[in-house]
Amino acid sequence: MKTKTLTKLGIGTVVVLVVLVATAGLLLSNGKTLGERHNPFKATTAFDFAAGSFADYVAFTKATIKSEREDNPTQDVVDNLASFILTPGPECPQDANGRYAKGIVLVHGLLDSTYNMRPIGEYFQSQCFYVQGVLLPGHATRPGDLLATSWEKWTEVTHFAATQLALHANTLFLAGHSIGGALSLLEGTQNPEVDALILFAPALAVTDTARFAGSVSLLGKIFPKAGWLDADKDDAVYRYESMSFSSVAETWALIGVMQEAIKQSPRQLPVFTVASMQDSTVLTPAILDYMASNTNPLSHTLLYSQEEIAAIPNTTIVVSKSLDQGILSLSHLGLMTPPTHPWFGRDGVYRSCGHYGNEENPRFVQCKNGERDFYGETTPGNIEEGVLERIAFNPYYDVMIEQISSFAAAVN
Repeated sequence: MKTKTLTKLGIGTVVVLVVLVATAGLLLSNGKTLGERHNPFKATTAFDFAAGSFADYVAFTKATIKSEREDNPTQDVVDNLASFILTPGPECPQDANGRYAKGIVLVHGLLDSTYNMRPIGEYFQSQCFYVQGVLLPGHATRPGDLLATSWEKWTEVTHFAATQLALHANTLFLAGHSIGGALSLLEGTQNPEVDALILFAPALAVTDTARFAGSVSLLGKIFPKAGWLDADKDDAVYRYESMSFSSVAETWALIGVMQEAIKQSPRQLPVFTVASMQDSTVLTPAILDYMASNTNPLSHTLLYSQEEIAAIPNTTIVVSKSLDQGILSLSHLGLMTPPTHPWFGRDGVYRSCGHYGNEENPRFVQCKNGERDFYGETTPGNIEEGVLERIAFNPYYDVMIEQISSFAAAVN
């Protein structure tokens, strides 16, 4: 009798679990439409990091973009998306081994590509830096490739780029945005050849709900639509607008590894960090905590805040709200991007309006048509102010560049 009871309980538990999984899968699938771009490209070949140069990796990323994208991109688009090398001009001195005094690796964020890092690269090139822009695996091709990548692959490419940079420059900088900032910081704690970091809204912490992304992504094995947090149109060309739960899970894992590395590492690198208090993607207080713990005298934070806040040691605070410019605050997206950028700038082609859903929302249509009331981060307060376009550029870019330039000049 007892055995039968236990058996019934076991069957009942399984039934309940199946019902819960099915319910969750259906709920998370609701309203999403997947296309071929949400499937990983099956013929992807691996790059040989042991034998290849960074120039080889540039060629590899271009070939991968051409073969895996569905929109038949022009060569200009491919070049903008791919990894790149910017060599200093002939007026820039080299030592007896052909190395430049300084070099920098640029690492983009999740869903992005190298295109919004290129202006920073061009600035450093003009300052005689040898520049390498990294395209992370799973990016710039199709969002489905995010299902087949991992944080380990991202760290492998970042380390490869830093190692390659050491062949061309004597003082090594890493600069990263969002997860690119986390990757740069992780590499900086582990690679003694890295001399300094420049971080734009680095992903040092995200909301705790991200810890469940790995479990949710498993539902995608049964219910493919459930594997996507967003499955939007992806008409942005230079960034994804679909996001898989697996990429969130990889970001969570990367942050955990990076935070542990920080605890274990005795290195106190000079770090220049740019952040916004109104960032709706990463947790800015975690950035400020890290910078407060960094004892290097060269380290500094440039912090944008919608309103006046109390002074913070080793921090320049800029009030970002400017109604004359139609700006409520700065966002996570474009701290490293000038307002003149042809795609992400003030008059650029791209308009970030996903916070309004899709064409069924009149405000989405207004935003996409450029009929905005304000630029700003997608905070609840900002959204209440009127039609909001999520700002993808930094209106204070030139002043920021001056501060970064002073920081870089002080690093030897």
